[in-house]
Amino acid sequence: MKNPKESIAPLIQNAVENSEVQPTLKKPVHTEHLGQCVACRGNMRLIQFDDGSEKQVGCRCEAKKMANEKQREINARVFSQGSIIYGDYKTKSFEDYSAETDSQQHALKVSKHYVNHFESHLKNGQNILFQGTYGTGKTHLAAAIRKGIADQNYKVLFMSLPDYIDRVKQEFNESNKRHPIYKMASDADLLILDDVGANRMTEFEVSELFRLVDARRGKCTVYTTNYTSKDFTKSMELHRIFSRMMENTKVVMMTGSDYRMKGLM
Repeated sequence: MKNPKESIAPLIQNAVENSEVQPTLKKPVHTEHLGQCVACRGNMRLIQFDDGSEKQVGCRCEAKKMANEKQREINARVFSQGSIIYGDYKTKSFEDYSAETDSQQHALKVSKHYVNHFESHLKNGQNILFQGTYGTGKTHLAAAIRKGIADQNYKVLFMSLPDYIDRVKQEFNESNKRHPIYKMASDADLLILDDVGANRMTEFEVSELFRLVDARRGKCTVYTTNYTSKDFTKSMELHRIFSRMMENTKVVMMTGSDYRMKGLM
């Protein structure tokens, strides 16, 4: 029995010889050494071909840049999938936020600036605390910030404090180990912690919140809370947490009527 490769080879050769467009192979005629790339240390060369074209080879910077960008996309997707965000908050944007009061308009302006200049905020570890009553749009703006920065392929983790505590408790109850959500929350380029102080916190919850806030020192975090500054000073433990939260943090006060109650008598 004939080797399949031997029977196919003549057919390929015949097709090439009878093709109207003959393949052309460029031959290198000269190579010029350009030195070493200061970034990747690759030995760069300029190759000249017999058809007059040139090609620079040896530098791995562009390939490395593409690989890094792909890894950033993957990391951003992992953190997005690890977030706990409900309903239409996943798609909330600045465009569908209704700023009715001066404080809401200011909050919107601050939020947009944070998204548009996140690279510099990341270097400086700039935080935001949205502080105000129910239904003024704190979570909406926080969700819009999440979307705007995640779209830039940064690692953004969004969840409420009660959901974070539930995850941590679950792992402790099952295996007495710290839930991987703690590492994600610690490592995120931006952590958005919604509803800080939404529920009466136990000693364990206060301890876990302090541990997380402490781990985020020097990193970008956005907090939302219904608590006033006075509420955070009701206990020594909460005061200690609030003090850490305020490091390099811009406080944005939000007032207005509860949008959820509109239309009700």
